[in-house]
Amino acid sequence: MTAKIKLNAASGGGSVSIQAPSSSSNNRVISLPDIADGTLLTTSNSQVVHATATSATSLNFSTDSFADTGLTASITPSAASSKILVTGYVSWYVAISANGSAEWNFAVCDGSNNILDGTTALAGGYRFNELYAQGGKHPINFLHSPNTTSSFTYKIRMNAKNANQSGNVNCQKDNQANNISRITLTEVAV
Repeated sequence: MTAKIKLNAASGGGSVSIQAPSSSSNNRVISLPDIADGTLLTTSNSQVVHATATSATSLNFSTDSFADTGLTASITPSAASSKILVTGYVSWYVAISANGSAEWNFAVCDGSNNILDGTTALAGGYRFNELYAQGGKHPINFLHSPNTTSSFTYKIRMNAKNANQSGNVNCQKDNQANNISRITLTEVAV
């Protein structure tokens, strides 16, 4: 025999059932706090959008201007009060013509190329001395309040601020599987 408790809504709405485990060796305990009356927390369905960039992009050094990395995704928040958690990484590779130094930045931007994360062309980003070639993954972790229920686009942009030798910043170099960039947008209901 299976023990079951069923609670029906007083107004004729839905019901909630609690059923015991099917085996007597699987006892479970649910404890309720005894400090106050309250309502159990519920969450609305949140959205998750994921995108990848696989096409190679490149930017020559000596420019403060930002350019697209090819990594972009859009989400339509279910409420204007929702926040969007932007996570992922950009696969990058820097090559300069001779051993030297270089500086470059990545920025989270909206669909109109407005920088959202506080990075500017003047801000120090990646800086390397005695560099000829270097690669890695730039992490993305940014919480944003778009204050809209319309589609909102996030994209990652880069600049190749300066180097004392000629060279460039590359994203998704050579279109190889280990050089894919990824972005995930997760709606957080507030």
